Amino acid sequence: MTNEAAMGSDDRAPRSLFSVDDLPPGERYAAWKESASCIFDVDAVLEDQGPDFFASVEAQMFGQVMLARTSTVRQVWQRSPSRVAHDDMDHFMIQLYVEGDVAIDDGNESKLVPHNNLVVFDLSQESSSRTSRFTNLSLIISRELIGKYLLEPEDQHLRTISAEDPLTTLLRDQMISLHRLGEFMTASQATEVSSSIVALAAACMNSSSHEVPGGFQAINRATLHKAKRMIEQNLHDPSLNATRAAMLAGVSRTRLYELFEPHGGVANHIRERRLRRAMSMLVDREQSHLKIGAIALRCGFADESTFSRAFRKRYGTSPREARAEQGVQEVPDSPSLDGLDRSYEIWLSQL
Repeated sequence: MTNEAAMGSDDRAPRSLFSVDDLPPGERYAAWKESASCIFDVDAVLEDQGPDFFASVEAQMFGQVMLARTSTVRQVWQRSPSRVAHDDMDHFMIQLYVEGDVAIDDGNESKLVPHNNLVVFDLSQESSSRTSRFTNLSLIISRELIGKYLLEPEDQHLRTISAEDPLTTLLRDQMISLHRLGEFMTASQATEVSSSIVALAAACMNSSSHEVPGGFQAINRATLHKAKRMIEQNLHDPSLNATRAAMLAGVSRTRLYELFEPHGGVANHIRERRLRRAMSMLVDREQSHLKIGAIALRCGFADESTFSRAFRKRYGTSPREARAEQGVQEVPDSPSLDGLDRSYEIWLSQL
């Protein structure tokens, strides 16, 4: 399919197909690795990188919701701290494995996701997973679009949603139907169904929650969201601490501690957000002229040495090394990608 057709020049919903099948066998894995890096750092064992290597991503947009069907060989998939900071994605990705399996590393052990279960990735967080040869469907929705409907938006990462839940069956069937029927939809029809997709996805993600909508829980979520927004807007201020954050959010410091306690504490949240912003600036080509000390100050650290110690403790490397490593990893445009439809990469960045 041409890029023109994919963008809906015939009033069809936007669709794209990335495939390495027509490339010379020796170029397929490298082309896939570069394209997939828009969201994951991937690694296949040497024997799977040979002439039989295959990979494809068939994507369609339903308004501001993406559905992608991916098929490829067994691989390891990583969202490292630098990858998370570099692409700054804030989306949820719900995956259904039609063929093959996925094992999720939760930091303690690797857990195989049971067949027909759904698995949720919060793309604003780090992750590591391992797949067999597979075909899956990925429903990708921005936090901005779905977050307001979720009871526990901060506790979705690496969740598996049981196939025994009837809402799981409904969402699974909808994903399969959307993939099957999407090519026949007009752009306006695809946009019309997007709200029902988001609503069903949220209902499915909420189905195992024991919270009761409304009342104190709703107030807690709204207050926590406001506090996080105030913190984000004031990360550059070195005086930002729990006391100041509580004042900005209009709550007592004790109340703020209670709200953040399930999420690792308010001080930890402020430090994590500062370090995440610093990493994002370090790997941003457009900000390569900034000295590390300037980045430290812009992210609210008192001085460069304090920043460097915190950065090394969090990421296991120094800010200077992180910046240099990103430079080494920069891959020039590859001639092998000329002519391939990479629309899905652009759509991901624009969700």
